[in-house]
Amino acid sequence: MKYKNVAGLVIGSLLLGNVAYADFGDAVVGGLVGGAVGSVITNEVYNSNRHSAPPPAQHHPKKHYKKKSKKTYAAPKLTPEMKIQKALSGLEFYRGKIDGEINSFETRMAIKEMNKAYEISNSASLDPQERDTLVFMGTLFDFDRNLIARGTDAKSKGKKIQTALKVHGFYHSKIDGAVGPATRRAIAEYKASNGLSYGDRLDYEEEYRLISSAKEMNDRNIEESINALKGLGTQHQTPQQIQILKMNPAVQSTPKATHNY
Repeated sequence: MKYKNVAGLVIGSLLLGNVAYADFGDAVVGGLVGGAVGSVITNEVYNSNRHSAPPPAQHHPKKHYKKKSKKTYAAPKLTPEMKIQKALSGLEFYRGKIDGEINSFETRMAIKEMNKAYEISNSASLDPQERDTLVFMGTLFDFDRNLIARGTDAKSKGKKIQTALKVHGFYHSKIDGAVGPATRRAIAEYKASNGLSYGDRLDYEEEYRLISSAKEMNDRNIEESINALKGLGTQHQTPQQIQILKMNPAVQSTPKATHNY
């Protein structure tokens, strides 16, 4: 009986071992088959997604564009030749553009007309004294334009104050309408010199007095310059001609400046 039981146990264990082995083998085979099927399905899904999904975004380097600076208009700087043309225009001899073309037909004819009117000569050229006087007059006419300007903006007002201070001899910088430290310093010096209130700012009454007095002073400078040009004509005249002019001033008829720009 013992042998039979032992034999039964052995045979049972072998059968169980075969079943277990068979189960293990099936599990392994099933796992392999499942893995293969899973990989096929995974590949199909991946391929379908690859065709349907949008392409990956491409990163392009950002382009940096330079901001265009706004161009501001700047009035051309007056050359001596342009100042001569301004002076001739203010004296009503020149009617062309202020372009500095001193040898243009219009400018030469204006010079000749002035020389004949002031009895300086009959030529269309300028001697050194005439040239210097006209350059100075061109500056004076430019001052006059600033002083009588009707603009009420800050720049026009600043140019008017700077011009008035320059005529009075307190401002020595560029006339650009920007009221900065140099202009403020000139205002303070002007007020201190004229016994006005302390400070570097002008009230309405002080500003009016500054500009109006500068206008009167600039007008006198223009008249003196015109007389200087007329005086150049007498240098080329004989004593008899000068005596005739003194006895009959109407003989020498000259146009009057009307400040045309």
